[in-house]
Amino acid sequence: MNLKVLLNNKWIALLLLAITFSLIYNTFTKFPYTFCVIIAVILLFTYLQDGNLKNLNFKKIGSSEIKIILISYLALEISMDFIFQPLVSKIFNEPADYSSFKIIEGNPQKYFKWLFNMWISAAIGEELLFRGFAFSQLTKWFGEKKIWLVLLSAVMFSLPHLYQGISGLVMTFLFGLVFGFIYLKFKNIWINIIVHGLIDTVFLTLSYYGLTDFYSGFNIIL
Repeated sequence: MNLKVLLNNKWIALLLLAITFSLIYNTFTKFPYTFCVIIAVILLFTYLQDGNLKNLNFKKIGSSEIKIILISYLALEISMDFIFQPLVSKIFNEPADYSSFKIIEGNPQKYFKWLFNMWISAAIGEELLFRGFAFSQLTKWFGEKKIWLVLLSAVMFSLPHLYQGISGLVMTFLFGLVFGFIYLKFKNIWINIIVHGLIDTVFLTLSYYGLTDFYSGFNIIL
């Protein structure tokens, strides 16, 4: 059997996705190298399946894409920070647990190191895994039932964030839904990568200044 045909079988596609996702929990690499490995595996699997990387949707960024990025970023940042984050904190009676980011507070060396690592792991790595690669593999199962691609990729995206508590898990799932719809709409992985990176840059900057309480402060108003 032709290798491309075999690798594009829906069961094999699901297995490839499961293998790639499981690398998050491997004990041989640490942050940010884990996602460097995952990125390499995604590129390899995609190339073996298709003979190219087109299904990952690395498309050009022009003026129209920049407008989409800015609008998507601002809409997402404002709605999540001022509406959904405080609402989720109130519903579950707890803010998301961001205590693990205290290590960079007031430490510029760690801040810039984490910022660089974040763009590699979270922005590029997570978007390639949970949007680009997950969508291409899950499409082999669900075809035109796009809602399943968005839902399942959001669930996968949220699971590695269990350390942030229930509120953090829910918030990550909501972010995953929005990132999924953005990818579904524009089919350009760079848009997702840049929007994701901008959001996490703001978060790390607030962490550096010790202002992560910002994300739960509006809960007092509610």
